[in-house]
Amino acid sequence: MSSRSEVFAAWTVAVGTIIEAVASTERFDLTDERREQLELVGVSLQAGGDALAVELISEDEPAEKVGSTLLTIGNLTILQGLLRDVSEEDNLVFNIQGNGLQALGGSLILTDLVPLEKTKPDILVFYGLLIEITGNVIQIISSKKELAGGDGSRLDTFGAWTQALGSVLGAIGVELAVEEELPSVLW
Repeated sequence: MSSRSEVFAAWTVAVGTIIEAVASTERFDLTDERREQLELVGVSLQAGGDALAVELISEDEPAEKVGSTLLTIGNLTILQGLLRDVSEEDNLVFNIQGNGLQALGGSLILTDLVPLEKTKPDILVFYGLLIEITGNVIQIISSKKELAGGDGSRLDTFGAWTQALGSVLGAIGVELAVEEELPSVLW
């Protein structure tokens, strides 16, 4: 599975994670309404990119297909909390569930990538995904801290940027893989 559509899907997810990370960064002077709008756009882009990736994955790669489906469902779960009129507590629960599904989906995809080939694209995709999963777990911890009455905002920001970093590394890896497989005339 390597094509320009795959590159588009990977970069759509990466841009979405960056936008979501910007929304979660309190140092940026944004109104609450603007933060919510950016988060909605970011998570929507992630869900759309992941959904496109699911469609591009061959049935011969079941772990990757199921994993990518879980990534999509995870983002859609987070969107539920953003789009529905729910309490802050319920929104945190949606975040925990959504990030948990994403971490599970990413972990399934990782199993499909092992044994790791020593090519630059494979290394970038593998470690990018591992970093993304770490970001998801950090965001779960952040939301649980908030549910317990603590302040998890810094942890959430760190998790969001961690996820964004991993997503960008993965997108670069996908793009390099496609460049290696397709003749340069097609680009």
